Amino acid sequence: MIILEDNKDQAKRIESLVNKQQMINRTPHAYDMEVALVTGNPKQLLDFLKEDDYLAILDVELGENQSNGIDVAEQIRKVASFAEIIFISAYQQYLPYTVSRRVEPFDYIDKGMEITKLRARLRDDIDEAYARYQASLASNNADKTYITYEIGHGSRRKIPLSELYYIESIKYASRRIRIVGKNIRIECHGELKSIQNNNLLQVSQSAIVNPMTIREFDQENRQIYFDINHKISLLVSYRRMRDLIKMLKK
Repeated sequence: MIILEDNKDQAKRIESLVNKQQMINRTPHAYDMEVALVTGNPKQLLDFLKEDDYLAILDVELGENQSNGIDVAEQIRKVASFAEIIFISAYQQYLPYTVSRRVEPFDYIDKGMEITKLRARLRDDIDEAYARYQASLASNNADKTYITYEIGHGSRRKIPLSELYYIESIKYASRRIRIVGKNIRIECHGELKSIQNNNLLQVSQSAIVNPMTIREFDQENRQIYFDINHKISLLVSYRRMRDLIKMLKK
């Protein structure tokens, strides 16, 4: 969640509402999200952006000599993997520009709206935007550039396939998997058989790998290495060696 609002009091009120909605919402569980940035400076927000998932609440009209919220929304659309954008503004005349600039806002809320109605509208928007985010993750198996995993209570996250090394079942733990990748080591609920991605290869009964991130394969010792120092490795079963060698040749 990112908030762009140059009125400090207004920014604090929005942040407080978001934090409360995260904990108390229309589901039995807290939302898996956090307010990552609150700022009135569009440049600071743009410098913060990376390829990630965002719910962005943006003021449209900012201080002089600054980009406006619509300019910022355009950049979010270019960078974000997933984004829902909510504009909050006292200037309704900017609404047509959100269409012509193709930023596709989730909502455009009038700051002049009665305060209780504004809060209710924003709470509904947060609920619906989060539901869309979860639906996007649930269908992510169709997107082969990411691997989606469940962190609990039906909430999901995803990691780029390019950063994944391997996924293995955790020994003596029912329906638990370990995901290992570049600066990633996660244990979570799941089963190998539920992970469907044609870019991955099963190398043993308990592990699947991403061949694209294999740095070295020691056939004699059946060891896969994912880093130059051989600190991250995985053993290949005899039965799966031929499949691995064939895929690596490709």
